[in-house]
Amino acid sequence: MSKIMKSLLLFCITAGTMLSSIAEASNIDTYRDLLISKKYTIKYENVTPEERITNKDKITLTGNNSMRTGNVSRLMYKPLECVVVSDGADRYEEMGYDGFISCRLQNENGTYVFTKYNEGQKTAVWGTKKNTVAANQTNNIAYIMQGDAFGGNDMTRFLNAILPDNLKSAEMPSYRQVNSGWLDNGLNYVDYRSDGSNMEAIRYYFNGYTLVKIASAQFIYDDKGQMQARRCIIKVNEFSPTPAKEYLSLPAGVKDATKKPKKDEGDN
Repeated sequence: MSKIMKSLLLFCITAGTMLSSIAEASNIDTYRDLLISKKYTIKYENVTPEERITNKDKITLTGNNSMRTGNVSRLMYKPLECVVVSDGADRYEEMGYDGFISCRLQNENGTYVFTKYNEGQKTAVWGTKKNTVAANQTNNIAYIMQGDAFGGNDMTRFLNAILPDNLKSAEMPSYRQVNSGWLDNGLNYVDYRSDGSNMEAIRYYFNGYTLVKIASAQFIYDDKGQMQARRCIIKVNEFSPTPAKEYLSLPAGVKDATKKPKKDEGDN
């Protein structure tokens, strides 16, 4: 092979590697920009949710303290289906399984926390009482300090990992990109990792430019100093730049019992 051909081959390989790296980096950049702009719709399924140690949170999950204990098992160790919608200051998060959905809606009135659940062939809502909700004042200081949440703790950690440190919770460890490449099945990926006593490796999978899956491996030291490992797999069904407006208002037929602030005498 001539020196010219060898040089051209080397150039092509180098250029291909550079373009691959640029494409993989731009994948992460695109989704990071969406998170920073706070305009998106995310729908995903946590295939490997965290285990629940007790049933004490059954009331919070269902919003209905008459739920029979035997039914709580329907919520345990099951894949969690989650939706997160953001349109600037307006925000909605839900997570649940098998018709029990814990919801949080934030808008100019404050923050609504309620539960949707199946009642026969219909969906009922429990807030302050059945089909009635009321907004509490949003704790903006805590919200700024804790950063954005994305449904479950796992997805919150994974998406905050790609954000600049000044835009996420101070309790979040720093993550850095350590690798990227292509798989035999045609997917490309970007790897992030946190260091320290508790280490985590996160891989973001892309089909072309579309985020389709996130997987992680955590290595955590327990109270006895023994290392425990945990894996997590997130199936991303949608991550679009368009906020789904239908989620940013209360469900139809639900009464808003939020107390309006009284006007001062000088107000017209």
